[in-house]
Amino acid sequence: MKKGVALLFFSLLVSGVNAQISGSNFNYKFLEANQLMEEKLWNRASDIWSQLVLEDPSNGNVNYKLGYCLLETANRKLESLKYLEQAVESGVSENYDPYDPSEKKAPIDSRYFLSRALHLDYQMERAIINYNQLIAEIPSKHRLVSLAERQIEMCDEAIYQVANPQKYSISNADSTINSSYNDYSPVISLNEKTLFFTSRRIRVDSTNIRITDDDTGENKEDIYVSYRDQDNEWQSPELLNINTDEHAASISVSPDAQTLYIYFDQGGNGDIYKSQLVGEIWTTPEPMGSDINSPAWETHITVSSDEKTLFFISDRENGYGGRDIYRCVKLPNNKWSKALNVGPELNTPYDEDAVFLSADGKTLYFSSNGHTSMGDFDIFSSSLGDDGAWSKPQNMGYPINTTDADVYFYPTADNKRAYYSSGKKGGLGLKDIYSIDLPESKIDSDLSVLKGYIYPAEGEKIPDNCLVVATNKNTGERTEYRVRQRDGSYIAILPTCETYEIGYFVNDELVEEESIDVTCESGYQTIDREIFLLPVQLSK
Repeated sequence: MKKGVALLFFSLLVSGVNAQISGSNFNYKFLEANQLMEEKLWNRASDIWSQLVLEDPSNGNVNYKLGYCLLETANRKLESLKYLEQAVESGVSENYDPYDPSEKKAPIDSRYFLSRALHLDYQMERAIINYNQLIAEIPSKHRLVSLAERQIEMCDEAIYQVANPQKYSISNADSTINSSYNDYSPVISLNEKTLFFTSRRIRVDSTNIRITDDDTGENKEDIYVSYRDQDNEWQSPELLNINTDEHAASISVSPDAQTLYIYFDQGGNGDIYKSQLVGEIWTTPEPMGSDINSPAWETHITVSSDEKTLFFISDRENGYGGRDIYRCVKLPNNKWSKALNVGPELNTPYDEDAVFLSADGKTLYFSSNGHTSMGDFDIFSSSLGDDGAWSKPQNMGYPINTTDADVYFYPTADNKRAYYSSGKKGGLGLKDIYSIDLPESKIDSDLSVLKGYIYPAEGEKIPDNCLVVATNKNTGERTEYRVRQRDGSYIAILPTCETYEIGYFVNDELVEEESIDVTCESGYQTIDREIFLLPVQLSK
């Protein structure tokens, strides 16, 4: 063989081997990313699909798979748009094989997910055009038809809500609370002096730096608390002593901020727990009783101010859809009743979540991707009527609700403000906590609150056992409220149109008492009292 021919043959041989190696590497990555998708590890799968898109930018299949994975992530959804546009542009295959590395076309589903990405990007009109085009291209009984029709309804609602924004004033809770990580699920005490929230940040001692979520790569959830000082400024958040190496999230708190309700993820089967503040230490969380927790998934709970009624979220069988709202009442034996589904007025064939009961017990806030949602989960409100029935849920409107998922919404006692979390542009991190000033047209709270502080004598500490006891003079009903040892604060809920005997106790000894008349005036009322203890009282 001549030298020139030999060199040419060798060059072609090497090129062929490299092509085989390259193809084999592509196939290996394709199969690995597919497996990660099966396991719903969207971020890890996205990283591999990104590599394959770089190798073959016009490949409709890998563009579709990358766009789909990004759309399923928590924080990278809008990145999906350009890849899904490329996938649709490449054309779709009627014989699409998701497991074939040689497949270059996208499935018909790509137009559906492109429409969802357009919706998220507030391109609702383009999304509707694409949804209608999809419906025209597929059989009337195709599984995507009903999904696309539902999405068109949400696009129409989004167009209406964005064109008719509510007069909300939304403020970032600032860098004292928020971090460069995900911060969300804010719950606040009735006097707005204590804020609990969930965060993915690295702890001050870095003990969670390797405790990460397999899917997102983020640190697992921890619960933090921040207190307002005398100047009404939030102090640096403190890590609660009840956090573990698993996910823990704040979901609700009692009015006095001394009973915290927690979501714990035990290997994917989330349950609801509660912990009590004893001195400055939170007790080991215990699961809620009755059939509140089940083999199904329970995500949120809210308990009335008088602790006689609760609502919670579960996706247990025989509901109206995916996750539903359930209700329990306190029985005479001080245990919770069996759970009762609140019915189709609030629950839909879709998902309800993140339920919160107003302090006066007359308004229920929750998130839903049913009802008149403008995109994914929206926040809704429903009012309790004189007949004991809940009204038709009303969308809280834009800009609280967006085209993405809006889940956590925690109103203050007077219903004039609320706290929620959002991943909106301009924040300090991925998701931040915000406060909202609600318009005056929103539902007024009908509630009376006795609040204040018990101050120890100079140089002394707040005793361990301080109680405020409210006795209804008409019914004789007696309710005890604990004084927080950290700062001596207390909060008592007083139903209107009643007279109360208020007793202040230290170590079971009555140190002061008074009679309080709560008028029948509607609206939020506060009664402020400060009690100064004398040395002789502390020594009893």
